[in-house]
Amino acid sequence: MCKNPQVDTDGPAVAELVTDVAAAVSRRAAAVSEDVYEVILREIPEIRDDKSVLTLLASSVHSNIGTCLQVMQHQIDLSTVQAPAAAVEYARRRAQRGTSLTAPLRAYRLGHTCFSDWLLKELAQQADEAQMISAATLSMSKIVAGYVDQTSEEIVAAYAREREKLAAEPQHRASRPDP
Repeated sequence: MCKNPQVDTDGPAVAELVTDVAAAVSRRAAAVSEDVYEVILREIPEIRDDKSVLTLLASSVHSNIGTCLQVMQHQIDLSTVQAPAAAVEYARRRAQRGTSLTAPLRAYRLGHTCFSDWLLKELAQQADEAQMISAATLSMSKIVAGYVDQTSEEIVAAYAREREKLAAEPQHRASRPDP
């Protein structure tokens, strides 16, 4: 990630502020998840096709929000974090339904923006010093962008594996001898 030499994002005061912002947003995680879910549905109409998959999308959103908040609140190293099971399964189901990969990736970008809005609004409630706001904003942006990048790579891989599996099934069946 880019590093701004004029803003110290690694100091203990910044880490404490990011932790406090994440803790406050965590208390409203259900509302944040609902907001992100609604934005995704509004902006990506092609994914509104199947109620069971929409329920899985809601679980995916909720688990991604919760995981990212935990990463920020507890200063968890992103390299140890994996995509939530619901997110991976949602990608697989989208692949099974022939949805373009651009739809779930767009959902991550939209979710990133909406989630960041919640974080920044909370930050504005907790800090008033420009340098601290800048440092915390950069720190949170780095964490959220890193989480979205890493998680979206995992869902792309899950989607691709499922498409490959589906593509191989007719060939696999054709190569089996009849009973």
